[in-house]
Amino acid sequence: MPQFNDVEQDKKIDEIKRREEESFVERISAKFKLPYIDLSGVNIETDALILIDEETARRAQIAAFKRIGTDLYLAVKSPNLPETKKVLDSLDQKYALGIHMVSDRSLEKAWDRYQDVSKAQLTQGGMLDISEEELAEIAATVHTNEEVAIKIQEVLQNEHTKKITELMEVIFGGAIATKASDIHIEAQNEQVRLRYRQDGVLQDIANIDHESYAKLLSRIKLLSEMKLTQNSNAQDGRFTIDFDEKEIEVRVSVIPSAYGESFVMRILNPDGIKVGIEKLGIEPKLYEILLREIKKPNGMILTTGPTGSGKTTTLYSFLRKVYNPEVKILTIEDPIEYHLEGISQTQVKREKGYDFQSGLRAALRQDPDIVMVGEIRDKETATIAVNASLTGHLVLSTLHTNGAAGVIPRLIDLGVSPQILAAALSVSLAQRLVRKVCSNCSTEVEASEQEKHTITEVLKRALENGKKISDYGVSLDQKMIVAKANGCETCNNTGYKGRIGIFEAIITDERIEELLNKKPSEQEVRKVAEQQGLLNMAEDGVIKILNKVTTLEEVQSVVDLEIKKIVSLSEPKQDLIVKEPNLPSPKMVVPEDSMEITFLLEYLQQLENQQAINPDVDVSEKIHDLEHTIITIMRHKGPEHFNPNKPQKVQSRMNNVMKDIAELKDHHMMNTSLQTAPKLKQIREDLQEVMQ
Repeated sequence: MPQFNDVEQDKKIDEIKRREEESFVERISAKFKLPYIDLSGVNIETDALILIDEETARRAQIAAFKRIGTDLYLAVKSPNLPETKKVLDSLDQKYALGIHMVSDRSLEKAWDRYQDVSKAQLTQGGMLDISEEELAEIAATVHTNEEVAIKIQEVLQNEHTKKITELMEVIFGGAIATKASDIHIEAQNEQVRLRYRQDGVLQDIANIDHESYAKLLSRIKLLSEMKLTQNSNAQDGRFTIDFDEKEIEVRVSVIPSAYGESFVMRILNPDGIKVGIEKLGIEPKLYEILLREIKKPNGMILTTGPTGSGKTTTLYSFLRKVYNPEVKILTIEDPIEYHLEGISQTQVKREKGYDFQSGLRAALRQDPDIVMVGEIRDKETATIAVNASLTGHLVLSTLHTNGAAGVIPRLIDLGVSPQILAAALSVSLAQRLVRKVCSNCSTEVEASEQEKHTITEVLKRALENGKKISDYGVSLDQKMIVAKANGCETCNNTGYKGRIGIFEAIITDERIEELLNKKPSEQEVRKVAEQQGLLNMAEDGVIKILNKVTTLEEVQSVVDLEIKKIVSLSEPKQDLIVKEPNLPSPKMVVPEDSMEITFLLEYLQQLENQQAINPDVDVSEKIHDLEHTIITIMRHKGPEHFNPNKPQKVQSRMNNVMKDIAELKDHHMMNTSLQTAPKLKQIREDLQEVMQ
């Protein structure tokens, strides 16, 4: 008796019908003189698909399936349908159309792709219009990371068409509610990791399955106007969330990784920069000086610090303080992170020839009173900015150096005349951000012996330099009571809530002006600046510790409180001491010149090991000291000191080594989380080769 398999039979019948339909459309397409295509094996590009909304596409029996520049490829059931003609006529004004005839099945396949993109409401310019009601509900019900994680798991467990939309609402609503500055979504082997950066520190939130992650990534790329099919190169984009009667900009960065793509979204909430200058954490004496300087009609104020140290917030607070309708303020930024009311802000567009240099030139022709330049990194921009400050303009900008003392040598390195700089530069300001202890759960405890020693040493150095620490309510003989970070629901169990700045500043006074004529080093500037009576960052941090604003651990994470120095190797008979908080501290008496190089290689090895274990530690100053040490050897002893048999080869190799160190220093100052261990290893191996 024959056996019948109904499932197999149905499959065969369905396949025969499909072939007949495709064959029929192929024959009809010849009559219309249009090419035929079967979309069953074609990738439908969603960035092309969304050029026609789903309702219109279904009504007009049309679908866009591919876009290359201004070439748009369309699938139609019939080019003679009235609704189809309307859509084709409107698209023909913007694109070169490639029209193909397809079957109903092909159209259905294309329309099915709308489910990946249609649930988010798109408006012109990359606007994500998430329901304010939904976000408000999330903000009202979510207060901790744990609650965000629970909501995410609830969404992931529900299988319905709005799953990705709801996931986005929870992720962004939770980030806004918990005041996260960044959202990190990182593909790993089995799961995808979701983290928020809160108060400068990354916190794990939840794991997402790869299927949901892929759809979420497509949605984010679509909103950010990125290429959906490109996954082997880095891409950047941005979109806007309309929330609570304000626009929150989201800046997106996507890079390829081993298990997919990793993307980071910076949330630029305008509420985050509404910090008055009086709330930045600037100590009273420096606060009065800065108020006086920003109200002057001309001069230059430069802020320094690594990425994420609050420089933008500080500059914006200066601008808001001095703004009034009688003053014209113009900015050149890359990018414009926050929009300030009443201030003319311009965006750098290098592909169109509008960079900081050309932007600053153009800005000065706009008759501004105050100009803010996002960053000074080349000779031309530095020169124009300095000249602008001498011709009746107040110039605010940022510079990449370790501290305030590095501003003057850096500008001189960029080619600014020391004599002109003395008249132009008003204030060099450096800053870092530290987390504040949670006022709800922190307790007061007596400092440990190690903490007491560290705090006492910093205060002693301040007193030795004539600084009145009593003005800040602290003294050496006081009982050392500090705050302890515990953790509660209010602070997401971290013990910290909010951040505050620690600052140092150098005023260009007569002593600094005299020093400028000698083209000083950073150490020389720092030595003279210590006599101005202003706190440096270490001292400012310690006073905030004793005032129970933050903790020693927080301050040590951004400022080195230990006595640190690579002693000049040009004096080999002296003790060479390296004291670093996270490195071994070898002390050696060097009997022979050749030992200097051995010491240098050992130090590089230690630094390399430290960075391999903890790449987030800021080693900018250590890299600078390394550079200074090698320069000292080359200047005083020449290439023969490294290898007396091959001085010319040594000179060439050392030039490359110095170039690598300078490059590493610049990159690390711009991004302190940069992986430096591989580069340090390369530099160490190059030095070893020089000695062979």
